[in-house]
Amino acid sequence: MANTYSQESDFRQERDFGQKISATFEFIGVHFRPLGRVLLYIALPAALVQGVLSGLLQTQLLARVQTAATGGGAAWQRQSALYGTLFSSPTYYLNTVVSQIFTTLLILSVYGYLLHCLTGTAGPGRPASVADVWAVVKREFLRTFLSIWGLTIVIMLGLLVFVLPGMYLMVALSLFFIVRLVEGTGFRATLSRCLFLTRGKWWSTFGVLFIMVLLLYVLLAAAGSVATLLAGGLTLIVHSVRTPLFTVTITAITTLFTLLVYPPLLLVLAFQYFNLVELKESRSLHALVGQLGQAPAAAGLQPYGPGDEGEY
Repeated sequence: MANTYSQESDFRQERDFGQKISATFEFIGVHFRPLGRVLLYIALPAALVQGVLSGLLQTQLLARVQTAATGGGAAWQRQSALYGTLFSSPTYYLNTVVSQIFTTLLILSVYGYLLHCLTGTAGPGRPASVADVWAVVKREFLRTFLSIWGLTIVIMLGLLVFVLPGMYLMVALSLFFIVRLVEGTGFRATLSRCLFLTRGKWWSTFGVLFIMVLLLYVLLAAAGSVATLLAGGLTLIVHSVRTPLFTVTITAITTLFTLLVYPPLLLVLAFQYFNLVELKESRSLHALVGQLGQAPAAAGLQPYGPGDEGEY
């Protein structure tokens, strides 16, 4: 019987390496339409705005590079002028903020939808609607947005102390958002929880991330090659590769690929989280043990017809 991923027992299972990968694509296959609708209404607008801002920023930097190359000067002077243009541009700071907003909306869209599937709050047989997920987004947006900056600071400090601690934290804390959303913990408690769950399981977490990234790279390589051919043909036809409009358009389209890449990564991390919780705490087993001895719910009284034998 195919897994519908519509109740808690469908998620809280021990899974081996291959099962976590397959569960990710099974979940996407079952919930492709409603999850896609959620991403379309909640995350796509921010993705388009961020893509346009990135294109405008690239256009400004390209113009500055061309001016510096024409004016001559040492390489370090041109590099300094480039960074000066970058950090003095309001577009850079606006793009940074919008990028974080997009990331926050994307994380909460995927995990908010998964949370409704996990708890069954949408109702039996009914997928979570955009309104259901939007309620989660509104409730968790500020904390998630600030947590992204907090995680960035923690990982950067780890990289500054030594490269290996930073790499360790990058993998261990990749479970941060699914842990915080499912368990409702604060920032420091979520950090500790991630480190506890990945203790002794860091390599398996790294491996499942690496394989998923590799699979997505292979799947998107074909689409990327087709897009490159189309872009090359368009360039030959309109000769507008250096125009700002062309740069903005290509950057916006590239940003949209994020909507294809990140959901599978977020989902495989969620299944890794449920797997680690079962390995270390066996929550589903404890729930079954807790149900032992409980009488089943009594059926409502039903009127008997003339041909019914009744109960004995």
